[in-house]
Amino acid sequence: MTRASFRPPRLAERLLGSALGSGEWSESILGDLHEEHSVRAARSRPRAAAWYWAHAVRLAARGMAARARAAASSASFVTPVPPPHPGDSLMRTLGLEMRHACRSILKRPAMSAIVVITLGLGLGANAAVFSMIDALVLRPFTMPDVDRITLLSFTRPDDIDRREALSPADFLDLKRQQPATFERLAAFEWWTANLVGKDEPENVQGFFVSADFFPALGVQPVMGRNFLPDEETQGRHRRVVIGHGLWQRRFASDPSIVGSAIEVDAAQYEVVGIAPPGFDFPMGAQIWAPLSFSVEAVANRRATYLTGIGRLSTGRTLEEAQAQMATTGERLARDHPDTSTGRELRVYTLGDGMMDIGLGPILSMWYASACFVLLIACANVASLLLARGAERQREMAVRLAIGASRGRVVRELLIESGILALAAVPAALAVAWFGLKMIVAYMPAKIARFVAGWHAMDVDLRLIGFTSALAILTALVFGLIPALQASRPRLSETLKEGGRSATAGGARLRLRRGLVIGEIALALPLLVAAALSVLTVHRFLNGPQGFNPDGVLTMRLLLPTARYPEGGDRARFASDVVDRLRAVPGVEAAAAINIMPASDSNSGRSIEIDGVPNPDPRNPPAVDYRTATPGLFAALQIPIRAGRGITDADREDTQPVAVVSESLARRHWPDADPLGQRIKFSTGPWMTVVGVSGDHIHGWFNRRNYPTLYRPFRQAPVAGMALIVRTTRAPATVAADARAAVRGVDPSQPVFELQPMRQTLRERTIGLQYVGAIMFVFGGLALLLAVIGVYGVMASMVTQRTHEIGVRMALGASRRDVLRLTVGHTGKLTAIGVAIGVTLSLLLGRLIEAGLLGVASSDARITAGLAAILVAAALVAGYVPALRAASIDPTVALRGD
Repeated sequence: MTRASFRPPRLAERLLGSALGSGEWSESILGDLHEEHSVRAARSRPRAAAWYWAHAVRLAARGMAARARAAASSASFVTPVPPPHPGDSLMRTLGLEMRHACRSILKRPAMSAIVVITLGLGLGANAAVFSMIDALVLRPFTMPDVDRITLLSFTRPDDIDRREALSPADFLDLKRQQPATFERLAAFEWWTANLVGKDEPENVQGFFVSADFFPALGVQPVMGRNFLPDEETQGRHRRVVIGHGLWQRRFASDPSIVGSAIEVDAAQYEVVGIAPPGFDFPMGAQIWAPLSFSVEAVANRRATYLTGIGRLSTGRTLEEAQAQMATTGERLARDHPDTSTGRELRVYTLGDGMMDIGLGPILSMWYASACFVLLIACANVASLLLARGAERQREMAVRLAIGASRGRVVRELLIESGILALAAVPAALAVAWFGLKMIVAYMPAKIARFVAGWHAMDVDLRLIGFTSALAILTALVFGLIPALQASRPRLSETLKEGGRSATAGGARLRLRRGLVIGEIALALPLLVAAALSVLTVHRFLNGPQGFNPDGVLTMRLLLPTARYPEGGDRARFASDVVDRLRAVPGVEAAAAINIMPASDSNSGRSIEIDGVPNPDPRNPPAVDYRTATPGLFAALQIPIRAGRGITDADREDTQPVAVVSESLARRHWPDADPLGQRIKFSTGPWMTVVGVSGDHIHGWFNRRNYPTLYRPFRQAPVAGMALIVRTTRAPATVAADARAAVRGVDPSQPVFELQPMRQTLRERTIGLQYVGAIMFVFGGLALLLAVIGVYGVMASMVTQRTHEIGVRMALGASRRDVLRLTVGHTGKLTAIGVAIGVTLSLLLGRLIEAGLLGVASSDARITAGLAAILVAAALVAGYVPALRAASIDPTVALRGD
């Protein structure tokens, strides 16, 4: 006898119905009691009847007592009592339905736990990426009224970097105009400062800033004052504001430091203020000094190295500021056509303007991948709920038969889905918290300080609210189809004893098969994306660089102008240090260069080719500019393809020469011998090309095999340089000797970023490594969820088709036939999903290429290999239920049905 035939005692049912009256609330109570009675009657009908009588009497008594109180109340007062508010009844109904949903969920703890864990993984991935977007894009800065702070950029439309886009003349022009939309205008310039004192010489990150810098940001020093306007004048500019952390660490929080002098870049600077705790704008700044311009700097409009910021006037909008600045930019272009034609003066929010050029595409790719994972999780949960709906057919049929509306059944099932989704929120937040901690911890501290908002990534109220809202939306996504399907059982077939709803079961199974196809179709693109990302990371870390980073130690230093004012002084320092380094035991080669490969900085110059007119004089060709001592190509093992490298004979009093890279030679002398050709910068002497070097990778994102020109260091000495040492020993063991070599020449000269070249490469590609690691996690989650989905559908199909399989085996089908039948279904579903997934992989591959600016490239072999792996995993997942199907005893199957 089925549960549907276990009816409650009729007399008790009528007693309770008359006591409760009619209405949705009464219907809900009767339905819940009917369902619980059926469950109990399956075990013991007498005990179930006694249980029902007890509850019927208790509820009837409560109902009659409530009516008596209502009647007494109406008789005691002349004023009639208003009817209950409709919302009261609705809230009571929802409360009852939520309690019923909780009981239903707790009756199936294993399935409920699987749903919560599955959703927790999908929601957790989305929560982690949302926290990154929130901290790095939406709220990277925490200054007061940050929405009023803007970034000004005077660039060409095709320029992707919005920072360092103003020349001193451009900035001074803007200030003289005093635009009404801005309350303050300020600018800043990168400064690498050498701090010397009683402690070890130290290099600290600093910025030269205009006097309005701190007021424009709404920041007031905790001690001392801001800069004064007249301190922007050279000769009065030796003032500094130091960061709160630097004040605590190096000066032991000594308040008397304000007003005292400290040595910076071999000159005495007066400390006029201490920045507030936590303030390190821009990009991890620890010290600030007034920005002052020489006459030569103001006259050179081509040198755009300033970043401009502005504070909007009260009541003014970004759109108004943009309109005013657009007019100003047009005027600058008319007044200075040689340098400003084609440039546009634009206004951005501070977050948009300061954001790294690669961050937006990468975060977009991560969030799209997280959404894919969540959709796969939703498909899995929907499949489980469809299977559960098949088990509850008779329950739903009974509820509909006693008068429950279809809408109410759908609502109750959606409430169950919502409760399950909300139950997954703590698990999702735990997954997000763990992921964010790993992401934050993996980033080297010296790089993290340059990423605004990096340490703000954490679980907070915004993330909790976002995850909860996403969980509710997810409940609608995965719960609606199973709820609609469960609310349409065939009553006549379901309620009859021993009946099977083949049609309904077949419809559910078709839906579940469709969901599995969708999971596989979504999983394959994520696997391809993960593989492309991981292989790209491996290629850039371990593949050809154009130079050999193994066995190389690097370090950076900056010679202060006050101590080394002339180029000859700098050249002698570099020569003396390189000689000392070459004398260190185990050192094979050593050299100095202004910018070493894979560093976080670059130097570019516009060039002219002798005898080759430039078709666009306003946009001359550019090269990466390097000035190096002899031995550079040997130290880095960069091959010389033709001619020679830099030698000791290339001195300041000899003919200016240059070594060019292969890419530069191919671009400008494709059909001629580059040796002997002449090349020059926009200002400076003609240089004769004496050698052609191999290309190398400077930056994985936008500096791969870029045209490069090398000059002898003695012909073009610079203050900032990197020292490169090739050694037969482990590079780290040479560090102390290398530092001693620098101190032997100048004891006050600090050395920074002293580390093996391999470590430099790892740090330089840290963004790419994050892409690979996070995409690998997303790909693994997609594969795991897809395999679980295949297993769930095949296991459900075996359970549903037990009778059919028994009949087949009774008629002579072998164990192998059953295995072939079951695994064959798995193969068909997987093949369809893979076919769709290959198409999606092509589309996602193009998205990845665009997101990583061409760093990663699609490969049909990768797609084919991962498709094969996905098919194999799915077949294994389907083989386990197939084994169970093949072991079915026909006699038991037929008797049980």
